[in-house]
Amino acid sequence: MTIKLTDAAKYFKGEDQQVKAWEYLNGVVSADVLAEFEKIWREKPPTPPAGEVPEPGIKLIKEFEGCRLSAYPDPLTGGEPITCGWGNTRKKDGSKFKLGDKITQAEADELLLLEAKEHFIPVLKKIPHWNEMNANQRGAILSFAYNLGAHFYGDTNNFGSITRALSSKEHWKDVPEALYKYRNPGSNVEAGLARRRKAEGKLWVS
Repeated sequence: MTIKLTDAAKYFKGEDQQVKAWEYLNGVVSADVLAEFEKIWREKPPTPPAGEVPEPGIKLIKEFEGCRLSAYPDPLTGGEPITCGWGNTRKKDGSKFKLGDKITQAEADELLLLEAKEHFIPVLKKIPHWNEMNANQRGAILSFAYNLGAHFYGDTNNFGSITRALSSKEHWKDVPEALYKYRNPGSNVEAGLARRRKAEGKLWVS
C-alpha cells in the first residue's frame, strides 16, 4: 500500500519513527524543493471569506424592501435613517445617504450584496448552528436581520423570543412563530411587516 505524504503529515505526531521518516525525506529531496516546501508550509492561511450570501434571503429582501434609486426618509420615523436602493442607509464608501442622493440600479444591487456580505453575514455566523442551517433558513434570518439589525441575536430585552428559538436546534420549530412577533403591532407599518415575517417563516420551514 502506498502512503501519501498528505496522509503522513495529517497523522504526524513527532514520534521517533515519524521523525526519522521526515529526516529521511529531508536528505533525499533537493534543496530547491525543500525551500518551496518550507515557503508553502509557513505561508499564512488565507483569511476565511465572510461567508456566502444566501440567495433566498436576497430575493426576500428585494421583494419587501423594494428598490428606490433616489434617497428617501425612513417610513417609520419620517426622517433618519435616510434610505436608498434596496433599503441601504450607507453608500459604498460608508457615508450616510442624504435626501437628494441618487444611484443607478447596478449600484443598488452591488450595495445590497456588499452590505449583506460585509456587515450581516459575519455577525449572523455567530448564531449557534449557523453552518448547519440550509440556504433557506439562513436566507430567512438574513432577511429578518436586514430589516431589524444584524446584532439582534442575544439581545434578550428586544429580541428574546427569536434568540430563544435560534439558541438550540430543538427550538427551531418555534422560529416562524417567533419571527412573526416582530411586526410593530399598532404601527402604520404593521401590515407590511406581518407579510414579511410570514414570508420569512415560510422560507425557514422550506
